[in-house]
Amino acid sequence: MLNRADFRLLGFASLICVAALAYACKGNEKTSGGKNGPAAAHDTLSDVTVNEDGFGQIQIGMTLDDAVNMGLLNRNPNMNTQCDYVYPAVGAGVPENVGVMVVKGKVVRIDVDTGAVTTDDGAKIGDTEDRIKNIYGDDVKVTPHKYNAGWHYMTVLGDSASAGKAIVFETDGKKVTRYRAGELPEVQWVEGCG
Repeated sequence: MLNRADFRLLGFASLICVAALAYACKGNEKTSGGKNGPAAAHDTLSDVTVNEDGFGQIQIGMTLDDAVNMGLLNRNPNMNTQCDYVYPAVGAGVPENVGVMVVKGKVVRIDVDTGAVTTDDGAKIGDTEDRIKNIYGDDVKVTPHKYNAGWHYMTVLGDSASAGKAIVFETDGKKVTRYRAGELPEVQWVEGCG
């Protein structure tokens, strides 16, 4: 008879097997289209991409209750109700190092700290500043980093359908180190909920 720990181990092993199988079967990679034409052929989009409207089924503006009920996010039991981060639920298909900012019960921002996740246009951590400029063209506004000389914020405002939203790429002056997408002004908060 299996005990509780055995079930957890079995569930974890099953999850690893499914992930390995999905990775092994992945051969249908999409090329990026970008706002300024097709990207280089070697660049691919992640299975679920980020844009100023959200990340897959996790949409900017949805309530935390709805996201939890849909099995997308975990509720943080010690959450500051004014502003805090929650993280994707196990099995939601969201990689580690993706955080979701919730302000007063509403999803307002997606923070990406992993190169495994791209934007709809194929931008990702590790891309050069020039590549971000090539993808987004005149839509990119470059400003100095608040704390590090020579570093930048590269802000891409959403189109008219996404007014009041943006994507902000943080760079070390050469390459993207992290990025976030969501509502203004929260997407521009440098310290997150700090």
